[in-house]
Amino acid sequence: MRNILLSLVAIFAPFLIACTGQIEAIEIPTPRPPEPTPQPRALELPSDDASHSAPIEWWYYNGHLTSDDGEEFSFHFVIFQTQSEGSDNTFEFGQAGITDVSRRDHLPIISDRFASRQSAEDAKSENILGLNLGNFTLDIQPDGTHALQASEEATRTKIQLRTAAPDTVPYPAMLHNGIGWMEWPFGWTYYYSYPRMATEGTLTIEGREIDVAGEVWFDHQWGDFFVVGKPAGWQWFAVHLDDGRSLMVSEVRGADGEVIGVDGTLIDSSGQQRVLDANQDGIRLGVFDHWTSPHTGGEYPAKWRLRIESQSIDVMMSPTIADQEVPAMPMGNKAAAYWEGRIEIYDIDTGLQTGVAFAELSGYVEPEPLSWQDSVP
Repeated sequence: MRNILLSLVAIFAPFLIACTGQIEAIEIPTPRPPEPTPQPRALELPSDDASHSAPIEWWYYNGHLTSDDGEEFSFHFVIFQTQSEGSDNTFEFGQAGITDVSRRDHLPIISDRFASRQSAEDAKSENILGLNLGNFTLDIQPDGTHALQASEEATRTKIQLRTAAPDTVPYPAMLHNGIGWMEWPFGWTYYYSYPRMATEGTLTIEGREIDVAGEVWFDHQWGDFFVVGKPAGWQWFAVHLDDGRSLMVSEVRGADGEVIGVDGTLIDSSGQQRVLDANQDGIRLGVFDHWTSPHTGGEYPAKWRLRIESQSIDVMMSPTIADQEVPAMPMGNKAAAYWEGRIEIYDIDTGLQTGVAFAELSGYVEPEPLSWQDSVP
């Protein structure tokens, strides 16, 4: 689930080779054990939109936008922050992408540089949050207004959006696990979402500036957790149904590739919230097709049937565009790539579209060998 997302930096796995004429297998070191699980506290919003002292934290957005001319676009934007063990130093990088629905095109955006700061507290300034990575910026004002920007000079691509403050959001914050805190075998995490934040701004595609407006899903997560990469990973879905319901569903795989958890959170059109349990609510997620990336060779799920018996949900979900893969950071192992994109929701009985969503698929790309291995005797 997203509560274990993106220790992708951990996929730089160490392999040692002895130059003795043959390769000697060695045991791969296990990660450090998580710190003792703290007693969870009640979240305070919007002040907890800020940066925290934690080994890993991210601010993630996806959204579905329409131009004044009726063109459809979707986007995602995320800034990751990690903190060195035993140090207050933090390290940040960003990734984003635009899906142009009419042109069936996906344009990724990667941060120009890695940012670092002495402390998570340095990210606050006079606002709740202020992050600046050069071509990525994120500011959250004291009233909870979010302003985000990402640009790619080479492709003349840019995202520039501002969301409404939480008190104008028609739905309350989505507190996962009911309290916005979870404990898993991988560690602990605070995790909450604003599923439908009103937004407006501009997208720039190949130099063409387009005024857009729509709804944004915001995820904020921080904690002490670790994931080793394929076959461990997850399928995560942020769903906007046309009847006003908002749904998060995730399926998590462990180190052996087996599913170890399926759960979710739902907010109905009146704002009532319900934590979903795989068995009690009858959550069933089946994969019916796959897509193989020409960039990384990763084989990703590409069509799903989602059933939630307690909510009378039975839908098929398909990507709007097959290739919405997000590449690894420069100099990173290609296994850090993941699929992050718009999908469309169809009623299983009528075949009519009943919503739109974002999917995140992680742990589907094989780690590449270190280049110097090929030259070892």
